[in-house]
Amino acid sequence: MAVEAVEEVPEPAPAAPSGRPAVGPRTKGRRRRVTAPWNLAQPPTLPPPLPAARRCTHCASEVTPQWRQGPLGPRTLCNACGVRYKTGRLLPEYRPANSPTFSPLLHSNSHRRVMQIRLRSDSDGEGEGASPAVRATAKARRAERAAARLSAKNDDGAPAPAPAPAPGPAQAPLP
Repeated sequence: MAVEAVEEVPEPAPAAPSGRPAVGPRTKGRRRRVTAPWNLAQPPTLPPPLPAARRCTHCASEVTPQWRQGPLGPRTLCNACGVRYKTGRLLPEYRPANSPTFSPLLHSNSHRRVMQIRLRSDSDGEGEGASPAVRATAKARRAERAAARLSAKNDDGAPAPAPAPAPGPAQAPLP
């Protein structure tokens, strides 16, 4: 008795509902590009250079939601300084509070406080460390302000007498 070996035949792929086999379409005439063998070493490539960190030209901050145009061109000021520049209120004493160069004694982010700092620095011009020319200029400014106040108070419309000029370094009295 001879037993015959039965060879198993794989079942064909199930047909799609349209009657076609479930195999992808064949490409017509396209050939794959021949690539270099994988065993060849690639030359070492340097990583791309990182872009230079952008800094605000006024306050030196690096992080801002938007870069704005300043006196040196587009995208040179941070958002806070750019808004101040556009309205004409960007002063050296102004700094955003998160700026790396912010010092509470020298800077503020409030316009009112900036104006107080500017007035204080004008009146401090006559301190001990100031030169005689700076002291004379500060005295002359104060005299002009006093004259302006007197002329504003003058009811009869006549001009107020001008105050005598303060003796400066060139007008010092002789001993």
